[in-house]
Amino acid sequence: MNRFCLPASIALAAAVAASVARADTPTGEVEIGLGHLSDGAYRYGNEAGVNEAGLAAVLDLELNASADPASGETGYWTLEAKRLGLETGRVELEAGEQGRQRLRLEYREIPGYRFDEAVTPLRGAGTSTLSLPPGWEAADASTTGMTRLEEHLEEVNLWQRRRSLGLEYQRHLDRQWTVSADFRRQTLEGTRVLGGATGAHGGNVRALLLPAPLDYDTQTAALAIAYTGSGYYWSLGYQGSFFNNRAGTLLWPTPFGQHPQWAPGTGYPEGQNQLALEPDNQAHQLRANGRVNLPGRTRLHLDAALGRQTQDEAFLPYTVNPRIDIEAPLPRDSLNARVDTTRLKARLTSRPTARLNLVARLGYRDRDNQTPIEAYQRVRSDASAQQAYVDARLNRPYSLTEREASADAAYRLARGLRLEAGYEFTQTDRDYSEVARTDEHGLKLGARSTRWNSVALSLDYRRLRREASDYVGNRPLVETHVPGSVGEEDFENHPLLRKYYLTDRDRDQWRLRMDWYPSSSVSVGSTLAHNRDDYPAGYLGLTQAEMLSATLDITYAPTEDVRLSGFVNRDRYRRSQSGRSFRGSVSEDAWDPERNWQTRARDRFTVGGLTVDWEGLEPRLLGWQPQGDLDLSLSLSQSRSTGEVVTETGPALAAAPLPELTTRLDRVSVQARYHLSERSSLRLEVERERYRSEDFALDSLAPDAHPNVLLMGRTSPAYRTTWVVLGYRLSF
Repeated sequence: MNRFCLPASIALAAAVAASVARADTPTGEVEIGLGHLSDGAYRYGNEAGVNEAGLAAVLDLELNASADPASGETGYWTLEAKRLGLETGRVELEAGEQGRQRLRLEYREIPGYRFDEAVTPLRGAGTSTLSLPPGWEAADASTTGMTRLEEHLEEVNLWQRRRSLGLEYQRHLDRQWTVSADFRRQTLEGTRVLGGATGAHGGNVRALLLPAPLDYDTQTAALAIAYTGSGYYWSLGYQGSFFNNRAGTLLWPTPFGQHPQWAPGTGYPEGQNQLALEPDNQAHQLRANGRVNLPGRTRLHLDAALGRQTQDEAFLPYTVNPRIDIEAPLPRDSLNARVDTTRLKARLTSRPTARLNLVARLGYRDRDNQTPIEAYQRVRSDASAQQAYVDARLNRPYSLTEREASADAAYRLARGLRLEAGYEFTQTDRDYSEVARTDEHGLKLGARSTRWNSVALSLDYRRLRREASDYVGNRPLVETHVPGSVGEEDFENHPLLRKYYLTDRDRDQWRLRMDWYPSSSVSVGSTLAHNRDDYPAGYLGLTQAEMLSATLDITYAPTEDVRLSGFVNRDRYRRSQSGRSFRGSVSEDAWDPERNWQTRARDRFTVGGLTVDWEGLEPRLLGWQPQGDLDLSLSLSQSRSTGEVVTETGPALAAAPLPELTTRLDRVSVQARYHLSERSSLRLEVERERYRSEDFALDSLAPDAHPNVLLMGRTSPAYRTTWVVLGYRLSF
């Protein structure tokens, strides 16, 4: 694994600091530590920054310097570096002159570890070109025909690492004018899982999981100028985003033998497949916003933005199979995509009386997709003859227009008692969608009470109702085919199916919060929240969704040096979904209620923790009392989750029960800092973590468990490990 480059980072930080601020000799602290991980634990590295057993060096650094005010200088700089030597290291530098200018530099690494025991016969994992090993055998178009599969399997790690570098600068030209700039670069690299397929239609598709590359580079730039006047403020800015995918394509050989329904040369050993990954693109936006004070304790806030997003990555060919004749070329060299965006927001706040606060909002958002529409005569999955023009598919340039309006009022009815009410409305127009328009109305009510010295209460209720225009389920099908090639009654999704985000919906939400202070050393907080979504009866799709959440947190601080805190949170999610299984080749299936199915899913999450902090302890060892004192912290946490899916089917179908999904996480952490003197101390950190999970979608599934799908043999993560760090801190 690559480690953080400490010398280069500090050199860059020092150079920037010297160029911006002149300051006195720095003060601060440095801590050098040595850590040891008892057992390798792949996912443990997501937070700890280390997952390989053995030793690892850790460095923390904090420096501060500022000029002596008596000298007339106002320069300062601060440098902070945390967890250098681990995968989660970061460096932050800020330098400037008080009231005039400020510069900030930040570098950060964020790892993401998924699986380290996946297997694949493909070589070149994480690159754009995959291959099969020498001696590969495929007797037929199934995994059972891969007679030497087991001996060709190799382990592959599935991971990602995000690195970000940011530079911010702000300068006050005078008391009214300010300019600012922000530049950032973020890279993402690693190996992920993508699904690949070879096949001409649903009856002969053969699929596999591919160890695909991650190699992104995103650069953003923002420039702005702002003016602050007497009773008003405005700013004008530009923001640009530039995305580059250095791994723009993925090429892999077909591991399955030739299927009789595939085009010639599609199966092993000749078959090749190619997939376009995320294309390069860029986005630009101009933004203006401002605020003006009006008479009667009223303020008006305005925000407007115009944007453009473009993508002109060159198309890949219809197929990489040289034995498939391409009679019609691609209609264009690239998608030449363009989306223009407009966003307007206005907010008016007023306090007409001492007891009444009013807020009104208006919003407008338009996404105008100007991408040209063409007919694409595809070669499906590199395994079929090119489609005739009558079977071609048209791309859909989705557009959307959204209008919002809302009003909120808060009234202080009596001392310590405030009532709140609000109304909101959202109207959304879409094209190339099953629904042309949705209207959503919302009502909010709330109350806040602090009438009692030791108790604070709040209650919020929200009712949302979404109403959709006529649902035309086959509209996307008709609008993406050559006119006249699809009948008005044809469909892909069942006519009774309703997408949950487009159809009518009633939503009820309420939240109750109580804070209790029985004494000056004890505080208790509790929250209870409930959400429920109901969808129209008589249709297929999501029919109901519900969430219930309860939280309790307690803090006890008997003295300034001792603090005990704990919490517990429990969430429960329920949802119901219905559908009908039908075969496209048997039209009667679509209208057979005996092929109906329904699932009820329930997920439960429980998280709890306890922390004890004790400062200024005077330890004794066998009657001997050291000169220094000890700060001690103990933390315990536990997390549990379970998921259940129950399926019921009609007489024409059969479904086996699914196993329960579970995760278990237990963590114990002890941190002790012994102060040798005012300027030096020793730190000992011990963390023990245990993680277990069971997922039926992963466990007990060998790579050849399904005859038509080549899997990666992943298993649910499980580990136990102990992380110990001993460090020495020096202040100066």
